[in-house]
Amino acid sequence: MESRDEDLILAYQDGDKEALEVIFHRYKKPIFNYALRILSDRAEAEDIVSDIFITLFVKKDSYKPQAKFSTWLYTVARHMCFTRLRQKRRFFAFWVKDKKEDEYHQMDIPDISLNPEKVTAEEELSSAVQKALNKLPALQKEVIVLREYQNLSYQEISLVLDCSLEKVKILIFRARENLKKHLAFLITEERYEAS
Repeated sequence: MESRDEDLILAYQDGDKEALEVIFHRYKKPIFNYALRILSDRAEAEDIVSDIFITLFVKKDSYKPQAKFSTWLYTVARHMCFTRLRQKRRFFAFWVKDKKEDEYHQMDIPDISLNPEKVTAEEELSSAVQKALNKLPALQKEVIVLREYQNLSYQEISLVLDCSLEKVKILIFRARENLKKHLAFLITEERYEAS
């Protein structure tokens, strides 16, 4: 049976260094993906993962068992991501967009058994979804990332964002409605191809 996060972090706080390693392997990818979706920058997302686990290593007693560990970890990640965003705004007065580097696209090695048309279609769909996500207001983007990509419950999201459950529900509803608008062309294309 897999150890609970809370038991692992408490064991780490009591001196079990292997417990931190288990937590790191359990959360490095989800935290990276969360940071990547928020920051749209692979290097920045990798830095966030490093910073979180270095902080946890150096300040092992910073987690208090009042909240679920994953909620606490996402709260820390959120704080670090938004600190980076604020710092960028502070040092850069304007943004210059390069079409080739407009946003980060995740590169996956395709299964060689898939045909190239299917791989290309999946990459195009992924790109369209990421572009639609980037058009959302910051809080809407964040709740969708936490809900759909990180599989957090509405209650966990309300704890991470430090807001009411009702606000989370409204944000998710509005984000989904906005995504439908931004991705409407895909629905139209699917209907056209099916006929």
